[in-house]
Amino acid sequence: MLGLKSVVKAMCAAYPGGRSAMAGALDMTETRFNNNLYEKNGCRFFEIDELIAMEDISGTSYLAQYYAHRRGGLYVDIPQLDELDQVELFSKSVRTAAHRGQVDMIIQSSLADGVIDELEAEKILDFHRQHLAARDAEVRAVLALFGKKSKAGKVDAPSVQLEASGALKTCVE
Repeated sequence: MLGLKSVVKAMCAAYPGGRSAMAGALDMTETRFNNNLYEKNGCRFFEIDELIAMEDISGTSYLAQYYAHRRGGLYVDIPQLDELDQVELFSKSVRTAAHRGQVDMIIQSSLADGVIDELEAEKILDFHRQHLAARDAEVRAVLALFGKKSKAGKVDAPSVQLEASGALKTCVE
């Protein structure tokens, strides 16, 4: 995504009813929403709280992806692994390999002329981020399936997810 306006548009597109429904969910008119989006009629762009609300309402992670990309980071969704088995684990492994293969193919085609230009580099990095996200999901799935076990011998996926997210780190004051 190029900028926050693109992020807002994508969140609206992901929400049933689009921009007008998103405006209503934020308790504003569509005119006010558009004025904020395009910074018209003396209106400022959306506040961060409104952007976060749009992300929550749309059920997307576009805003988080935007900020991660902006800072050179990688946003990775923590997969829901409650019903994980070895077949799903194999599927994740194949998906990871496919993403890596896609990155390698793009690099190879970009090198055909001996130089990787800015657009090719951005495309390579975009697909590389997808590969890393797929790999992260695969590793978390392995940990959930074979790592911690509950008392009943079943996978305790939610606690593995919480621990992997860093949410269980002790805060030192």
